[in-house]
Amino acid sequence: MGSRWTRGWELTKTSWAVVRADRSLIAFPVISGIAAVICAIVFFGAGAGLMSSKSLEIPGIVVIVIGLYLLVAISVFCGVALTACASRSLDGHDTTVAEGIAAAREKLAVIFAWAGVQLVVGALISIVQSLLREAGGGIVAAIFGGLANLAWTVATFFVIPVIALEGLGPREAIKRSSAVLRQHWGEGVTGSFAIGGIVFLAGFLPAGVLIFLGITVANSSAAAGGVLIVLGVLVLVVAGLLQTTIMAVFRVALFRFATESLVLAGFEQSQLETAFVPKGR
Repeated sequence: MGSRWTRGWELTKTSWAVVRADRSLIAFPVISGIAAVICAIVFFGAGAGLMSSKSLEIPGIVVIVIGLYLLVAISVFCGVALTACASRSLDGHDTTVAEGIAAAREKLAVIFAWAGVQLVVGALISIVQSLLREAGGGIVAAIFGGLANLAWTVATFFVIPVIALEGLGPREAIKRSSAVLRQHWGEGVTGSFAIGGIVFLAGFLPAGVLIFLGITVANSSAAAGGVLIVLGVLVLVVAGLLQTTIMAVFRVALFRFATESLVLAGFEQSQLETAFVPKGR
């Protein structure tokens, strides 16, 4: 376990070095977040307003579903843009936000198609979970949801890089992503890198502590509690932005190592080779 955390720390530092050298990369999660908030306010607000009237419940549901689809599409679009720029950064080129947006616009049809697939799969998993919760209780539903989401996450781990760098459609992208994992890291892979854990310990956990302390202190001092809560939220947002960007850089580096046998931008071959390990190793 210690070696995994050590590798995770090294991968985090190397990926962060790429982001630090090309600050334009972090703009894409920011754009995605702002666009998502605007989209949610417009569509969810309109949907809720329509659903408040019994005669307009169905149109309200339709508006909310459209909003959910657009939220996913925004995330995928910005992910493709970030991936395209991250690939250029790993090659040593300076990138701009405009370049990333232009690259994503070229894949717009595929992006909308993949967003639809993501939304449908997520809805199906939720529906099955609900049925299992009614039939077998919350534990069975939670186990199914966890396993289903894990399987989907692993199978689609490289889908965004495949869309951004190879331009394949959803079906071909899933096959390509799964094939790359199987060929290079074996069947039934489990992630051994700890980038998410490092960011959690360095960012999300302190943010949670600050927010908790703020809520506790607010009873005796509203001003102090408010300051702590605001600081916690800011740390939470920054940690989320950094995790998204760092993971995108790492995913591109790993994908290009697997498909092109390239070790880029300070990464080491041993780090990338052991990013995943077969079950039971």
